[in-house]
Parts: sequence; C-alpha cells; structure tokens
Amino acid sequence: MIPDYMDLGCTEIINSARASVYAELYCLLTACTPCPGLAEALSDQPYVDPVTDLAPWYDPAVPESAMVLGVMGLDVVGFSQSTRSRTPVQLVGDGAALGIARRAHRELIYTVLLLVRDECALPYGLEWLSAALQGAPCEGACMGDELGVFACCPTGDGLRELRHLYGVGLIDGPDVTATRYMDEGVIAEVTFTLAAGTPGIYREPLETLTDWVDLSDGTLLTYDPDEVYGDCVDPVPCLTDPLCPAPPLPVRAPVPVDACYPTGVAEFRRSVISLSPVDQPEWLEAVPVLELETGGTALRRLVVRFWANPLDTDCMEVADPCAACTDIQIPYLPAGGTLRVDGRTQRAEVTCAAGGQGSVTSAPTLYGPLGQSFEWPIFSCATGLCIEILSTAATTSADARARVLLVPRSDVG
Repeated sequence: MIPDYMDLGCTEIINSARASVYAELYCLLTACTPCPGLAEALSDQPYVDPVTDLAPWYDPAVPESAMVLGVMGLDVVGFSQSTRSRTPVQLVGDGAALGIARRAHRELIYTVLLLVRDECALPYGLEWLSAALQGAPCEGACMGDELGVFACCPTGDGLRELRHLYGVGLIDGPDVTATRYMDEGVIAEVTFTLAAGTPGIYREPLETLTDWVDLSDGTLLTYDPDEVYGDCVDPVPCLTDPLCPAPPLPVRAPVPVDACYPTGVAEFRRSVISLSPVDQPEWLEAVPVLELETGGTALRRLVVRFWANPLDTDCMEVADPCAACTDIQIPYLPAGGTLRVDGRTQRAEVTCAAGGQGSVTSAPTLYGPLGQSFEWPIFSCATGLCIEILSTAATTSADARARVLLVPRSDVG
C-alpha cells in the first residue's frame, strides 16, 4: 500500500497530493508531485488552498486552521505482513497437531509529515490530527471505522487500486518524533498506529454482481422446506458394520432452531443471480454482502441460498438444497426496512423509519439451513456462484428488491 492517502471514518487524514500543492504554493516544499492521479481518483477539483478547497482540517471558527497545509505520507508498515498464524500442539509421541490457522488483528504504523505555515498553527494541526484519528463521531466506538487506502498510485476513478479495511481504530499516537522550523513554515514528523480488528484487506465488489433484483418479478413456486430438505441424507461411512454399530456419542447440547421456521406448503417468489467462474478472482477469497429493501409491506421467510457453480451451469436449473454451500435465513423484516448482511464486517443490521424520530437500526437474528445455526460464508476459490433468493409470495411487496455483492479480500497487500 502507498502511504500517500488514507481516510478513516470518511475523513481524509493523509493526502500527499493535496499537501504537496499547498506546500509548494507557500514554498515550504518544492518539486514534490506524489501520485499525480490522486485528485482525479478522489473526484477533487485542482487544489488551490485550504480555505478555497474547504480542506478537511479547515475550520472558519479557528483562524490558524487556514495555516495548516496538510498531512503528507512518508511510510506505512503492516499491510505486507500476513496476520495468519497457527500454534502446533506437541503430541505425546513424535510430531505435533498443527492446530487451526487463524488471523490476528492487523497493526498499521504510519509515519507522516504535518505541514504548517507557522509555529502557531502546529498545535492546531496536531489537535485536528489527533481528533480525526479517533474516527467518525458517534459511529466507530468500540467497533472501529472503515479505512480507505490505495494499493498503488490510482489512475482514472481509482476503484481498481482502492482497498478497504474494517473495524479500524487508533491504538497509539499521534507522536511527534522530529520538528523542523523553517522561514516558510514548520514540518513535523509524526507517527501513529492503527489496529484493524477485521484483518482482511478488501477490494471493491465485483462489477458483475451490482444490479438490483426486483423480488416481485421472481418465479412463483410452491415450496415445502420439510419436503425439500427431507431428502438430504448424510452418506454412511463404508466401514460401518451394520451388525456391530459403534457406541453412541455423548449427548450434545441442542442446536437453537428458528421458532418460526415454516412447515407445510407455501408459495414463494424465487429470484436467481449467477456469477461465472471467469468473473471471480482465482486466488482471492471472497465474501458476500446482501442488501435488501422490503418496500411497502413486511417481508417474511427470506431465504438466500448459495451454490458453487464451477461448470457455469444455467442457475435456473440449480435447485438442490442438499448441495448448497449455505443459507442466510431471516424470519421477518419490517415494511420500509433496509437490510444489510455484510460479510466484510460480519455484522447484520436492519434500518427502518421511526415515525418523526428519524430512523432506528436493529440487528436481526440470522439462521442457516433448516433454521439452524448460521455461519458466515467465505468462498475460497473461483467456483462461480448461483444465488437463490426466496420469500413468501404473499409478503413480497411489488417494490421489494435485493442484490448480493461479492467482495474479494486478501491477507496481505
């Protein structure tokens, strides 16, 4: 990743292109043109000065804010290190059990230059930087914020180079490590450390899965969940002796089941989305993001089902729940509600109107196949996908719509 740009909680913190223009304008730095395509990728007009451009740190109530020239990135450490590790457990005899591989949090150490026109502006620049690094007010809290960076100098709209991290928060700094006073201004070298609770580095969603699907246009079918899943039988191991069965295993705690899981026959609307294997990165994992708007009526019995489709079969012919990778099942969504099930942050939320009090956000309970435990799906190779969206026909509003995004991720970048 390049250190020339970083935004945290939708606030631009580092922008070397902006800072270099302002610094050259006031002769603090010369002949410094990092990432010439950065302004275009950010949809910014040519930079003029902090006041004209309403730079992120500029505050009309604080005159010295106009004397701050920005933050220029020097170095960042932490993106190119994998967070995956495993701890082998030594066996009594030779060797060891490898254990489960897991990803720890990711720490990012930034070194930047804070550029100001005089020493009176330096305290405010540091105050602003410290406050901005706290993240979005009233949003990040303990869960952290979204971090946006570029893998390399962007070209065009920058989407190909843009990367995202989630659950990011400040854990150390900012600390001034060196200060250089000049006739034209002051340059302070500053370091700070961020931690990403979600260690994956995410790209933009695949462009082939960005269209919305009108759920009311889905195929009408009669569907009996009990009957459909009734044929799902686990294979019997070939060494099982029918004349001498193995002793029973200890009784396990029962798996919580959706109390409203439907039984009997009902009419559903079925919509199908397909992703070809050739449109999916071959060496990157991917996670889904489900977005749904219920429209004018409450929606019941939402089922979103995923199948691997390596042969690129017509997804309308794929319908065997026993072969599905996983389900996302939600019993009830309110009228006018907006659902987001985000595999990047592994959080789900429903936002709906709260009368004259704006809106309210709640966390729905997610269920898996047969209304049992839900596991966040991760697609580890380019198998292609068939995605089926089911909802009861009687509760599917004419303006209900949904889409499923697929977001590639990596462990290093």
